[in-house]
Amino acid sequence: MRIPRWLPGSVAVVVTLAACAPLGAPSPSASVPRGPTTGGVVFSPMPSAGASDPGVPTLTPTPVPSDPTSYTVRGGDSLSSIARGHQTTVEQLKAWNADRYPSLVTSPNVIEPGWNLVVATDAAITPNPVPSPATPTPASIPMSTPAPAPRGCTAGNRAAAGSMETFRTIPEAGQAVALTFDMGGRMKPAVDILTFLVANDVCATIFATGAMSRTEDGMAALAIIRQHPELFEVGNHTMFHCDLVSGGGGSPSKAPCVGGPFTADRIRAELIEAEAILREATGQSAQPYWRPPYGKINAEVLAAAASAGYTKTFLWDVDAADWRPIAEGGPTAEQIAAKVITGAVNGSNVLFHLGGYETLDALHLIVPALRDRGFNLTSLSDLLS
Repeated sequence: MRIPRWLPGSVAVVVTLAACAPLGAPSPSASVPRGPTTGGVVFSPMPSAGASDPGVPTLTPTPVPSDPTSYTVRGGDSLSSIARGHQTTVEQLKAWNADRYPSLVTSPNVIEPGWNLVVATDAAITPNPVPSPATPTPASIPMSTPAPAPRGCTAGNRAAAGSMETFRTIPEAGQAVALTFDMGGRMKPAVDILTFLVANDVCATIFATGAMSRTEDGMAALAIIRQHPELFEVGNHTMFHCDLVSGGGGSPSKAPCVGGPFTADRIRAELIEAEAILREATGQSAQPYWRPPYGKINAEVLAAAASAGYTKTFLWDVDAADWRPIAEGGPTAEQIAAKVITGAVNGSNVLFHLGGYETLDALHLIVPALRDRGFNLTSLSDLLS
């Protein structure tokens, strides 16, 4: 059953990750404008510290008492969940803490672990602010009625190979979303993205190529995956990221992919060679999970993959389109977040890239927003179990 779109005044958020920049892939879908509402979500550019902009709502901070009750932000918290937990409001938290953390005014979805927030002035009474007529409640403040999802997630409890299946969403998965990341191209943010997921207890499925796994950044990323088998599982993204249907493509080199359509033997070799590298680096077998480069499949490709032990083929239903830089028409972090948050449904399989240009910033918005919608953020195995 699909999650309904949020009514006006509400907010929704969604996620999946990948790191390959598909060659010749189509341009990202129509961009979401910065500032106006998109699917009930409003993202506005953040002014520089101390900037005076009459178009940005301002709040008059409530004086902080000499002995306030405080709370240290933990990974996965959102301002709305902290407000609920301390029987106060998002507006009051912003008023108490905006002097110390100015970004709370314009980007209340973005809070960082380690921040120390004032959450009450008295053990028994927590006053709520009275907005002045000149300062209406910004539409960008997410208001969510579902209870936050449980923080627990699992990875590595793989489905049995069984018969061939191809997935976009995972049917009957319940109120959960799989964040998946391709690792087949640009790699620089990969370690930072994985570190963020660890800090926020987010499970994910990583589809890695053998070629990128041999790079310095790739080895560092796979080392983190090996350290956290409770959070991360690997899937096979082939050896060289070739178009297995037509030939061509490839990363970091096109040379291994020339020669036209791939034979069954050549497809099996792509998967078997990558499998050995992933097993050595992570201690995990990628079987039976794989993701075809560029999402290109046909009956012959699926049969060849299955003959190599890869019977579960994962495409996606939400594409972050994070592989293209903004300068070349790619999406901003806010546009990625709006697309994922509003597009996610029960059993969604979100595609990100570990080398995505704006992916890390987008995840800071997506993770708390999806959790506020009641979604558990987890692995493909968790959705299938």
